[in-house]
Amino acid sequence: MLNNTLKYLTYRNQYCGIEHYAVNGNEKIQVSLLKQSKNELDLELAVQINAIEEVSKTLSKNQHITLVINNDKVLSKTIESEQNDAYKIVYKAFPNINLDDFYFEILSEQNTHFISLCRIDYIESVIESYSKQKVSIIDLSLGNNIVSAVKSFINNQSIFTSNTLVTIDDNLIIKFKKHETEHNSYNINGLTISNDQLLSFSAALKSVLKNGITKTNFEEKKQTLTKDFKNFQFFNQFLKFGGLFILTLLLANFIFFNYYFEKVNELQQISEINQSTKTQILQLNETVSKKQKMVNDLLKNNGSKSSFYNNIIIHSLPNSILLSQFNFQPLAKRVKTGKIIELNENNINISGTSNDSELFSNWLSQLDQEDWISKVDIIDYGKAASTTSEFKLKLVLKDD
Repeated sequence: MLNNTLKYLTYRNQYCGIEHYAVNGNEKIQVSLLKQSKNELDLELAVQINAIEEVSKTLSKNQHITLVINNDKVLSKTIESEQNDAYKIVYKAFPNINLDDFYFEILSEQNTHFISLCRIDYIESVIESYSKQKVSIIDLSLGNNIVSAVKSFINNQSIFTSNTLVTIDDNLIIKFKKHETEHNSYNINGLTISNDQLLSFSAALKSVLKNGITKTNFEEKKQTLTKDFKNFQFFNQFLKFGGLFILTLLLANFIFFNYYFEKVNELQQISEINQSTKTQILQLNETVSKKQKMVNDLLKNNGSKSSFYNNIIIHSLPNSILLSQFNFQPLAKRVKTGKIIELNENNINISGTSNDSELFSNWLSQLDQEDWISKVDIIDYGKAASTTSEFKLKLVLKDD
């Protein structure tokens, strides 16, 4: 609750993404504003503007944004490499680059790496321009890499952004290709988003979901931007709530002295109620202690048997089988207050996955031959993926 309140006071319920992109040499700025209401997001605003100076007319004062630079100032390249080190990937793509002058962002899809570069001085100038318009940039993305934030919400194998065709295979981005303007719309959890709005929408959505997966050399810069924004918001809110707090304190003080004797009587009544409640709690605690002792006795009685069966079954498992559940003497019915706890005695429920049906059958035969097992029932067996199957078993144990 406190975290949600602090988050609202800092970011309010609006999240904005802005994309700077170029089509046929023409610079454009796309703004997308999301409004969060409980667990739902609505596209509050989607508009295209011509200059940064127009932002202050479009957004509320001190709005925080995630900025996407996707214009001709960004260099992009795709390479294949098993390397995981971000700097080595960049130097492989751009051998002679001086990273003291550039910010980079890398989107890695397995061994395919999409690298985008932009000069630091250009980005700093853009950030400064927004700052003059009382708009705070708290996050940054380069090129089309931020489309990864929404790819899981779109089932298409081809996605058009403002100036690029993104090819997807098996939920992995495999190619970015510059493309002429192509007007498309996508349904993202009930919201209709055009291709021109897609990257700015992705930027705003990333602010909500915190689902960034790229590697950059400007994390420290983003942290500084976010810290500056939070400090500004803190002092701004402090002045508002400070005055409200003083006013509230004076009002509370007035009410307290006017109703002092009445409050004393109320406290006396509350004290009596608390004493009664304390007695009830002690009685309930005694009841819970008795039930806890019954449960502990039950666990002690079954503990050694469970360990014995568990040890044998685990040691009999082939490498192709992975267990997800081992439930000795599972509950027969849901536990209800005042009712006896009923167990499926002499039963063990087992579930898991197997990637070798022959070894799975051999394992079942091995279990069936154990002298302490009366019967092996296959409750469920079916494909979970192309190479694995899920199963559920019930082992019926022989009475001692």
